[in-house]
Amino acid sequence: AVVSTQSTGTSSPLLLCTVVARVMYCYQPNNHSVRNTPPIKVLDTMDLQKMDTTELIIRHYKEQSEERGERSTGAGVIDLKLSLKERRDGKAILFAKLLGARELIALDTNGKSDPFIQLQVVPHHLFPDCELKQSTVKKSTLEPIYNEMFEFIIPQDQICNGVLVLTVFDYDFISANDFEGEAMVRLTDLPRNSEQHVKWTMALHRPKQDSIYKILAGRVNDKVATKFVEIRRKAMEAEEFMLAESGASSTTGSKVSLAQRHGSES
Repeated sequence: AVVSTQSTGTSSPLLLCTVVARVMYCYQPNNHSVRNTPPIKVLDTMDLQKMDTTELIIRHYKEQSEERGERSTGAGVIDLKLSLKERRDGKAILFAKLLGARELIALDTNGKSDPFIQLQVVPHHLFPDCELKQSTVKKSTLEPIYNEMFEFIIPQDQICNGVLVLTVFDYDFISANDFEGEAMVRLTDLPRNSEQHVKWTMALHRPKQDSIYKILAGRVNDKVATKFVEIRRKAMEAEEFMLAESGASSTTGSKVSLAQRHGSES
C-alpha cells in the first residue's frame, strides 16, 4: 500500500512513520519466527495513574509477557503446541495442546505435587467469551504428562491485545490450591492459518507486583479494577509468600529460554 503524506506539496516523514507504525502494530505475517509486537514505551508512575483502567490492564499483560526474561526462576517449564486459525466470520480459533510440564516445584510434604494447569485468554474485558480452561490433576509428580487439547474462540480484531496465560497450581483437597508459576505468550507471536501446531517450551515465572497492579489495587471503587486484582492476586503475591516460606531457594533452577521454539510438529 502507498501512503500519501502530501497535503500542501511537501512530504512529511514524521507523518509517514506514524502511519506505518500504527499499521504495523497489529500486523501479523504468517512467518511465526518473527515477533511482531513492538516494545512497550516505558512510562513513569504518574503517567500510569492518568490512564484508564482498561488501558492499564492491557498494558499490564503486554508488559508481563514481554519482560519474562530468558531464564526461568526454577519454577519449571511447560511444553505445548499452539496455532491460530482465522475464520470467515471475523473470529479465530486458538488451538492449544498441552503436552506436559517438567521440573516443577515440590509443594507437598512427600516431595511431590499434584499439578494441574489453567489456560485463559486475557485481558478478560476484551475476551469475555473465553472461559477459563483447566487440565486434569496429575497426582504425586513433578513431571506431569497431559496431552490435552483446548480451544478458544477469539475476535480477530483483538488478537493484537491478546495474551494466553498458563498457570500451574498444586491441587490441595483441604485448603486453597498452591500457585506454582505462570507462563504467557502474546497472540501476535503465534503463526496464523498454519497447517501445523508449533511446539513451544515456556519457562514458568512468579511475577512480582508491578506499578500497574498496585495502581489498580488502589481503585477500590472501580469494578473492572477490583475484578482484575482479584484474578491476578494469586500470581502477583505468590513470590512474596514463597520467599517468606522457603527463603530465596525458589530463585534457583533450570535455565530455559522463554517461549523457546523447537520447530513445528503437526
